[in-house]
Amino acid sequence: MHGFERTSVGYVARLDPFERDVLVQVVADVAELLGDRPVAFADREDDREDDREDDREGAGEGAGVGEGEGERDGRTSPEDGPRPDGADAWTSLDPHRDQLLPPDDRGVRRLLPDASKDAVLAAEFRRLTEDELRRTKCDRLHRLWDTLIRLPFEPRSTELELLVPPEQADDLAATLTDIRLVLADRLDLETDEDVDALYDELADADTLAELDEELDEELAASAEAGLGAPAAAGPVTGASAEPGLGAPPGGAGSAAGANGDAMDDSGETERAIELEMRTVRASIGTVYIALTWMQESLLEVMTADLDH
Repeated sequence: MHGFERTSVGYVARLDPFERDVLVQVVADVAELLGDRPVAFADREDDREDDREDDREGAGEGAGVGEGEGERDGRTSPEDGPRPDGADAWTSLDPHRDQLLPPDDRGVRRLLPDASKDAVLAAEFRRLTEDELRRTKCDRLHRLWDTLIRLPFEPRSTELELLVPPEQADDLAATLTDIRLVLADRLDLETDEDVDALYDELADADTLAELDEELDEELAASAEAGLGAPAAAGPVTGASAEPGLGAPPGGAGSAAGANGDAMDDSGETERAIELEMRTVRASIGTVYIALTWMQESLLEVMTADLDH
């Protein structure tokens, strides 16, 4: 990956196809955490236009004098769902709307934090602003996802060029911040010292490769012993998963008769799980560091443009 540089057509970063694929997946994961899923923008606009057309037809058939806006489009309250034109922020202003609770997911809560230490004020501010803020973040994620999947690729080239027009740079910088906040939560990064420790942990460029190799050897040994693979960790940006060992094969009777060999097998399985969790952490940490560097390079060229 090469950081952003200023060119005559905008800011350009270079990444290989694998790096693009990883970034596409992470962007999609964060969008899903916010309650959305990436869809090509052309398809999204087609769907919205179809909805608008249906809404216009419905309004022409049923509208009458004295009918409110919600009645004309077939929706008389926020609970009926979002308006077809996507302008569902109107629900935030409904005085009878139920109070919004903070997100359960810690990563999402970093993206949509409480605005005040006062619980009442925080709840009211969330009720008035969260829908629009969530939608803004999702739209920015969709835009980046759409750009990434449409990057032109020359068969003989080993790199893809991510071109960002200067007028879209602020949105990209904000999106990279959102992604890094979620990854930081998954890595339990709370302070600058935590971030420094992560850099030290991954300072050796071969760390991830060595962990992968060690994990492969451990899994192969487990397979030969008939243990099977350990429980997989959760998605990169999904809910944190604590892999468990599960019940030993053969039921309670077999467990009661477990001998020293079984205990050794359990130890091998625990070792494989530990290696897998370390490998997942190293993978997420590598993505976090790469995106941090990408964002810093973007901010540098943006700042240089301001100076000129």
